[in-house]
Amino acid sequence: MSTMANEYRPDYSVHPGEYLEEVLESRSIQKNDFARRCGLSPKTVSQIINRKASFSTDIAVQFEKVLGISAEIWLGMLSSHHLHEAREKEHEQLRKAVTWAEKFPLRDLRKLGIIGRTRDPSIWIGQLLRFFEVSSPEAWEDVYADKAIAFRRSPSLQATTYAIATWLKLAESEAESVETDPYEGAKLRQSLQQIRSLTLEDPEVFEPELRRRCAECGVAVVLVPELTGTRISGATEWIDSGKAVIALSLRHKSDDHFWFTLLHEIGHVLLHGKKQVFIENDSDRSEEYEQEANEFARACLVPNAEYSTFTKAGTFYEKDIRQFAENTGIAPGIIVGMLQHDGYIDYRWHNGLKRRFELLTADG
Repeated sequence: MSTMANEYRPDYSVHPGEYLEEVLESRSIQKNDFARRCGLSPKTVSQIINRKASFSTDIAVQFEKVLGISAEIWLGMLSSHHLHEAREKEHEQLRKAVTWAEKFPLRDLRKLGIIGRTRDPSIWIGQLLRFFEVSSPEAWEDVYADKAIAFRRSPSLQATTYAIATWLKLAESEAESVETDPYEGAKLRQSLQQIRSLTLEDPEVFEPELRRRCAECGVAVVLVPELTGTRISGATEWIDSGKAVIALSLRHKSDDHFWFTLLHEIGHVLLHGKKQVFIENDSDRSEEYEQEANEFARACLVPNAEYSTFTKAGTFYEKDIRQFAENTGIAPGIIVGMLQHDGYIDYRWHNGLKRRFELLTADG
């Protein structure tokens, strides 16, 4: 993924006055004579050459008649000069924003090609702002203020607001390229059993099928590598009322975490508002919305009654877990994860039944 602009920007500019002086000298034209031919005073011509007088379209047309150099060239030169001055002013301002910019996961952003490795902070901070589609650090703080407040509600997220915002922006950027049908909650509910059955498949089979089924329901599923300082497993937000985004980091790299997180996020899509951003990390999920999403995910993966019957039997050998998983039509690693989470077995037991997934990180 790369957003760095590939374009040529010279680090200099020529003012029309500077160019005029060169033309007059090369043609051996006296400034006073040139002024009379243009209907201008010698003082005005000197001020134009010394950048003390404004250069207008009328003057450009006069210069065109006298020197045979088109008005477009004079005005283009003036425009380029003004733009160059504006960029230089902006670069000076950006060089003062290093402390702000260092709050972001810069190492990851460089590995992803979002910002360059140049030592000039005005360049890479400018690239950072273009990535977030804002014009200044102040604009970033204003645009992302609401999300930052949401992040800070969780004590474990307070120190990573900028990293989380970066991860979400990566997810949003990828989701924008995912074509989806308009969101239909009923259709998504109807697809839950088919999605659940994909837990038995290998990633090369389930990933494209999962994306396709969700896209048909108006949900873009994207996989975004975890960034330094985020500790995010997944997140849910809405691009607009007709398109939801579920982003997954594959943080724990095992099938039980992957499928639980996915269905947890689907729970947010189906049960909760479209104006909120839900972020799942390693903090406790004690908030009401998180508890509802947890219960939704568990019920989707394993029916509560069947799970209760299995756990009451109290035997959790590998063959018992495999048989129960086969009977319920789900991957055995998911059953292991539930048993570990609920305290029925030690976290060191039966991890061989879990399948490990890999997702490219910022290290490639």
